[in-house]
Amino acid sequence: MIRIITLMDNSPGRAGTTAEHGLCFLVERDGRSLLFDTGGSGAFLDNARGLGAEPGAAEALVVSHGHYDHGGGVRALLDRTAFNGPLYTGGGFFDKKWADEEPAPRYLGVDFDGDFLLSRRIEHRTVTASGGDTAFMEALPGVFVVNGFPRLHTRERPNPRFVVDRDGRRTMDDFRDEVCLAIEVPGGIAAVLGCAHPGIMNMLDAVRKAFGKTVVAVFGGSHLVDADAERISSTVDYLGATSCSLAALGHCTGDAGKASLAARLPAYRPLAVGAEYRL
Repeated sequence: MIRIITLMDNSPGRAGTTAEHGLCFLVERDGRSLLFDTGGSGAFLDNARGLGAEPGAAEALVVSHGHYDHGGGVRALLDRTAFNGPLYTGGGFFDKKWADEEPAPRYLGVDFDGDFLLSRRIEHRTVTASGGDTAFMEALPGVFVVNGFPRLHTRERPNPRFVVDRDGRRTMDDFRDEVCLAIEVPGGIAAVLGCAHPGIMNMLDAVRKAFGKTVVAVFGGSHLVDADAERISSTVDYLGATSCSLAALGHCTGDAGKASLAARLPAYRPLAVGAEYRL
């Protein structure tokens, strides 16, 4: 059995829990578990306690990309629990990431580095695609970390607001470090996304092609918060035309995206802290 517990999201949910701008899931499969993202702080640990979840007992940690609202709780996880599993990321995870804002760029990256992981004896495993391909690595039996999402849907354009320091210069972030989970479930694949900066349609297409299976459920962020009405409509159409029977989306989906999903996609379920799903 697969169980996915929402330990952090932008939207408040279960009484006694706290919401923040961030995302965190505990993914359990047949008595084993991994943690996907850690929100923006250690608040997910307090939520976990109230929900009866034990993120410190997870066998692995996956951080979807190098933004603070997904990796901001890593230090708290290592300070406050006995977690000692590997960290999975995409290549380039530690490149310095910024929001190109006025009057000055705002740092968006994480507050730890490779030396910190070494000091805590945490193994860092990177999943890195090359040449336009999609790569994946098995973190738990039937649970894969996926990287490499060809940008085939032209409406899912990169946002020039997001920039990164790479190779001695600051440039638009292509989010080459972004990873998602692909979980083998009855009937196909369940995908767990962080922010879907490469585009949710691009990411789900890549997962489907890499595993040769239908995506039957999707969880996490869709980054429709900065999408125009045309892109939102195209995304809802795309999800409606697939075999996806559950689309539990939140975090960076935005009010307009949530409203369109709620109005037009029967499979949509709004994400909130404490929401739990069984597959």
